[in-house]
Amino acid sequence: MITIKMGALEDAVLLRNLCCDTFYKKWKSTNSEQDMQTYMNDFFAVERLEIELQDSEITYLIAQSEGISIAYAKIKRNSYGGELGNLKSLEVQRMYVMEEFIGQGIGQQLMSQVLDMARGEKFEVVWLGVWEKNYQAIEFYKRFGFGFYGSHDFVLGEDITTDLLMKKAL
Repeated sequence: MITIKMGALEDAVLLRNLCCDTFYKKWKSTNSEQDMQTYMNDFFAVERLEIELQDSEITYLIAQSEGISIAYAKIKRNSYGGELGNLKSLEVQRMYVMEEFIGQGIGQQLMSQVLDMARGEKFEVVWLGVWEKNYQAIEFYKRFGFGFYGSHDFVLGEDITTDLLMKKAL
């Protein structure tokens, strides 16, 4: 059985490990080792995660199976990307599932909870950026009704790629 809990301050180390594990396995083949390590040290540092876990604009959702953390989503309230204008928006900044659990509906459960939270908090739109060549993720987001509306650069060390911006009106 999968349970989803809200991340709390005491989850910072657990989140660091989960973030690094999922991110590294997903992107190691398309980035240099140095760029990967720098990115993970910057964005997944325990100190940074502790700050984010105490920020009322940021929520981490952690999916667990039999007490083991297997996936997470990071959302940011009142985050505006691209041409959203004054719409009250929520950004899905990250959503990752451990490799061995992909295809078991965990991502769907996380996204459903994100959308339920967004509706409950009266957001008008949910948006995200996804690498233009991450076809599996793009199809996943399309199944939830997200559509394209722009793009922006994503910088990981020396590598600059294009993220497609997708949104879903609520």
